[in-house]
Amino acid sequence: MSLNIQENALFVADSHFNEDRVIFFDFLKKLQSQEIETTQLFLMGDIFDFICSQSSYFVNKNAQIISILNELSKSIQIIYLEGNHDYNLKKLFPNIKVFSRAEQPIFANLGNKNVALTHGDVFINSSYDMYCNIIRNKPLLSFLNLIDFNNWLTLKIYNALSRKKICHKIENFEELAKKRVANFSSDVVIEGHYHQGYQYKFDKQEYINIPSLFCSNEYSVAKNGVITNISFY
Repeated sequence: MSLNIQENALFVADSHFNEDRVIFFDFLKKLQSQEIETTQLFLMGDIFDFICSQSSYFVNKNAQIISILNELSKSIQIIYLEGNHDYNLKKLFPNIKVFSRAEQPIFANLGNKNVALTHGDVFINSSYDMYCNIIRNKPLLSFLNLIDFNNWLTLKIYNALSRKKICHKIENFEELAKKRVANFSSDVVIEGHYHQGYQYKFDKQEYINIPSLFCSNEYSVAKNGVITNISFY
């Protein structure tokens, strides 16, 4: 796939949308009204606090966001990199370019720079790879949905995630970023997942962590070949 990051492209990561974390809904409404304007939107994963297409409970709970995204995808190019909280999404978003974890990183051009984009949870370790394969297993998820009488399982997941504190500073994040870029041969690496919003340059490579929309009330925009963080409120 040949992909160019367009001027004024927007990047949103880790909004963890649920009933108490509604900033992503507010962001989408501003896109709909064109108070925020763009022709290209990168969703960098963990946009929902949890969703997969096999879970009827979470699909129904997030139906309004799904509908708005599908409507926006008719006029805006939307690229969705699945995260560890949102996966198996392709059937929900027929007009959105959805990339599973297994398909990441994806590659794009930013001016004359080659860019690798991921949610941020690739190149971890083999144990994590195995865990990711299990939780994304479609037959298993369909079976769990079938036995989810009165939403006993999905409510446990929902309540556990709602209590989780997702905003924190990672000490020595620059060291982690340096290890991250070593996995890539591209000029620039853009990721979400870590909720930090920092950028670093290491020799000939640049690392960009898109801020968590929920934690910092920020998203990012591409201007003149540079990715800059923008305050939402």
